[in-house]
Amino acid sequence: MNWFKPFEDDLAAAFSACEARLGELPAPLNEIGLSYLKKFDVFEQDSSKNYICYLLPFWMKELTALPGDVYRRLSTANIIGMLYYFIQDDIMDSPHDSQSPIDPKHHLALANLLYYEFLTSYQPYFPAESSFWSYLKTYTREWSEGVMHETGDDYFKDNPILVAKKAAPVKLGSTAALLLSDQADLIPRTNDAMNHVLLTLQMMDDWTDWKQDLADGSYNCLLSLIKSEQGMPSDAPLTLSEVQEALYIHNILKPYAEIAAATHAHLLTIEIDAPHLMSFHQTIVDELHVEAENIENSKKTLSFGGLNYYLSILNKK
Repeated sequence: MNWFKPFEDDLAAAFSACEARLGELPAPLNEIGLSYLKKFDVFEQDSSKNYICYLLPFWMKELTALPGDVYRRLSTANIIGMLYYFIQDDIMDSPHDSQSPIDPKHHLALANLLYYEFLTSYQPYFPAESSFWSYLKTYTREWSEGVMHETGDDYFKDNPILVAKKAAPVKLGSTAALLLSDQADLIPRTNDAMNHVLLTLQMMDDWTDWKQDLADGSYNCLLSLIKSEQGMPSDAPLTLSEVQEALYIHNILKPYAEIAAATHAHLLTIEIDAPHLMSFHQTIVDELHVEAENIENSKKTLSFGGLNYYLSILNKK
């Protein structure tokens, strides 16, 4: 099932609405905001494609059957919220010195304006007494806990589903649609599905970003698995050569992909009519398996076995 193409026009409208709202912010924050939006715009070449942030409201159509403009507005809210949280991440991860590309004063000011836009996007749909605001509080709390505790508690080793906490606000896209369609009873099982999808999505991101995360000392699911397989403490540092050996000699990506596949098997047991969400998750699982198979096949093509393969990888670095 194509989880993107059917929603292209709606998504273009959502990004256009975001651009208009960011353009109304006071200078120079409007330009900074528009620059951030461009980095995540799905229609921009070489942008970061955070599909689930944009598309989740549209993926709820089978369950909710709301007017088309409602999904577009919920998507717009999700995009603005995504920008807010990414700015928070950038501020937290940025070195606090003159070399940092992040200007804390400007970025914090922009973040507050974005958060206001984020909240006011929902106000026309949810009065003060709506349970929506309780869900917002819950997801914000989950995000803060994920930011604070993922490294110390080693979520991926001890309880992988907790990895999804850092992306918890994304769930507003499905929760809002379910509340507007008077199906609050479906929120718990939908959140169960979302937590598993967000776990696998983080696993894919961590496979893509492992080298940068290793250099920065950031928490990374793949690096967590390598330490666990090697019997290392979660706070022990890994070297680049240790990670390369785990990847290209022992193909740690294979059991990593199998974890994602087991997650998909669990998803299939959840009774939720969201085929585009399931298809999206299957795509991520398939991509991890392909990457693991590529490593395995590359090793087999080398006549002198794993050692020479490992040496050839080192020579490319």
